[in-house]
Amino acid sequence: MRENTNYARSIRLIGAALFSALIFSVVTTTTPADALTPGARVTARWSKAIDTTSKAAVNAAYWQRYAPKQTLSIDWLLGSITGCLAGTTSTTTNAATLSSLNYVRSLAGLAPVTFSTSMNSAAQKAALIMDANDKLSHYPSKSWKCWSSTGAATAAKSNLALSYPSIQAGRIVDLYMDDPGASNTAVGHRRWLLNPFTTTMGSGSTPTANAIQVVGPTNAWRPNPRWVGWPSEGYFPNTLEPNGRWSLSSGYKGVNFKYARVMVYKSNGTKISGIYRYTPHGGYAQPTLVWKMPSVFPKSATYTVVVVGIKKAGYSGSLKAKYKVRLFTPTQ
Repeated sequence: MRENTNYARSIRLIGAALFSALIFSVVTTTTPADALTPGARVTARWSKAIDTTSKAAVNAAYWQRYAPKQTLSIDWLLGSITGCLAGTTSTTTNAATLSSLNYVRSLAGLAPVTFSTSMNSAAQKAALIMDANDKLSHYPSKSWKCWSSTGAATAAKSNLALSYPSIQAGRIVDLYMDDPGASNTAVGHRRWLLNPFTTTMGSGSTPTANAIQVVGPTNAWRPNPRWVGWPSEGYFPNTLEPNGRWSLSSGYKGVNFKYARVMVYKSNGTKISGIYRYTPHGGYAQPTLVWKMPSVFPKSATYTVVVVGIKKAGYSGSLKAKYKVRLFTPTQ
């Protein structure tokens, strides 16, 4: 159900249509909450999360909550670039984006978020600025077309995207979770959408632009798994496999992946060669290690991920993460 995308508007031919995308993720110096913060702790997965030990459960939720949303066009109502009218998006559009977002959060073992009407409205003004100027910035100047103080302020707290020839309600989430391109090796978009403590976000879209406000209300008592991988542990639809850009986030803000080593094994125990580990970067929700899988690898297979040498503040030893990813093709 997905289309592959490239950063900086490099263009691929997909079917008979040209598709290109540009995405920016907000960087913040705000320290995320974790088990070291009063009132917060590392926990098990959200109790109502999709059971990723069950292929049937993952597959059923995929067809109910994710796949049908990917091809829905944006319903932009009462908006105009010429008139600098932000307009709004329909409840169908918002519901589709939110359903896709909460599906990926549930796969990762995280509690769902809601969309706020006021935050949607603010994000709509940010999306208008990006569409009107055909470029992205977290800090658009007052000289930009359709600039507004609310839109500019919201852009500084949002994931931003431009997609041509159009953007779809559910595929927005797919694009952010893939985090493609040389400037997105920190997978900041993904990390914000998978911030365990977030309770509320806001989404605004035009036919070619989107802003999802990801820096907003949080609750330190939300489920906060010790490790969150993407692809996530257990059964995972290969249509969501992020083109080889895999990641592992920690529930502890005090974790340091600087010296961590990642190894991925096939089901027969053979270690996969050709894995490239990116330099870890902070500033995007939880601490995260990102690596690139080989250019070609089977997308319907089971892999064991092992990450060693993880350091944690206040602990002299090293931590280790180990989990299995079971990629499969969703079927109806």
